[in-house]
Amino acid sequence: MDNGLEEAQRHGHARSPQWEKVRKDYASMFPVCAICGHRDKIQVHHVWPFHICIALGRPDLELDSRNLITLCEGPEEHHLLIGHLDSFKSANTNVRPDIPTFKGMTKDQIKLNHIWQLKVQQRLKPLDELSEEEKQNIIKRLNELYPRQGSSPLRER
Repeated sequence: MDNGLEEAQRHGHARSPQWEKVRKDYASMFPVCAICGHRDKIQVHHVWPFHICIALGRPDLELDSRNLITLCEGPEEHHLLIGHLDSFKSANTNVRPDIPTFKGMTKDQIKLNHIWQLKVQQRLKPLDELSEEEKQNIIKRLNELYPRQGSSPLRER
């Protein structure tokens, strides 16, 4: 199941026709979950959800490797728990810095962790709940984190 696509479609967005190639290429370069190292049931996760990037004028970030990380959907559910903070309508935009905090933890250990519980309370709001000011702040943050780069096959829509 493609939870990212499901949420994007709810907002009128579709995946780029190039997504499948970018996903396969990224998964071949980074074939293990960044949290636990498992190779089974991995997902190429968007740090900033691609439908938010599209809606806020940065569709290039759907295919940009700087916005991707490999997480598992196996028994530890790192894609859901760390990548989305337990809600596919949200995202953990600090997933990379959080890797050392949760590395090697099981699903049950993560859910009991006070840091994770705080993050869940502060997670990114769904797109339809963001104010205009919050959207502008996200655009500014995206442009700081991911300066626009020249054209490349992996970044063109």
